[in-house]
Amino acid sequence: MGLSFTLLGSGSSGNSTLVSSGDAHILVDVGLSGRETARRLREYGLSPERISAIVVSHEHGDHCRGVAPLAKHLGVPVFITDGALQASEMRLDPRKRQRIESGVPFDVSGLLFTPFAVPHDSVDPIAFRIEKDGVKIAVVLDLGYITNLVVERLKGCDAIVLESNHDINMLRVGPYPWALKQRVMSRRGHLSNDVVAEYLGTRFDGKARHVILAHLSEKNNLPELALLSARKALEQRSRLLANQTKLALASANQISTAYCY
Repeated sequence: MGLSFTLLGSGSSGNSTLVSSGDAHILVDVGLSGRETARRLREYGLSPERISAIVVSHEHGDHCRGVAPLAKHLGVPVFITDGALQASEMRLDPRKRQRIESGVPFDVSGLLFTPFAVPHDSVDPIAFRIEKDGVKIAVVLDLGYITNLVVERLKGCDAIVLESNHDINMLRVGPYPWALKQRVMSRRGHLSNDVVAEYLGTRFDGKARHVILAHLSEKNNLPELALLSARKALEQRSRLLANQTKLALASANQISTAYCY
């Protein structure tokens, strides 16, 4: 049956990843508006009415803006932590809300989700490893640094969606107020290109066939910088890594290619 995914969009304007297997179609975050998410699903070739469930990583608007209206319109369950639900102030149908918590795997339409904690300035932020028939993918966005737990959860994954938010030099001289710059650079902020490169160059196990760099800042990063930094890190380890990992970039405004396993 296989496992596939595509990014409907990834950036400060909204994040949403579609994960599919057979008749199961699950949205990880709906940071776009419900209407725009539905439009992109149709553009991708999937009727919104075929969505099985929504899974939420945390309460920030660029990850949950469209969750409540889309869930209400489609009548689908929403898997979300208590903390994220309370902080988001979303009004969900209590009959459709499914409680999840970090470290406790759960099933969604036959797909096994393993949520794990990430360091970010939200109430109860989590990322996900998703498994089906031995295939594993991970969606890891919005974190200030790569913890040992994150490294462990990414081991053995066939594909990794990983934040590469900013170029540190662009951020320092960029237009953000200093307080916001400090927040982004903090250990509860966002990953820089350099931190992603350090992970790929020293702690990445090389198993993934695809690493998709996501959540790039429009003001504090350039796609070519993120890609170049990650590519250099992988090239330095090419003799040690068995697989030839392919790098790709996610866009805020365009649907990504479909990755199928």
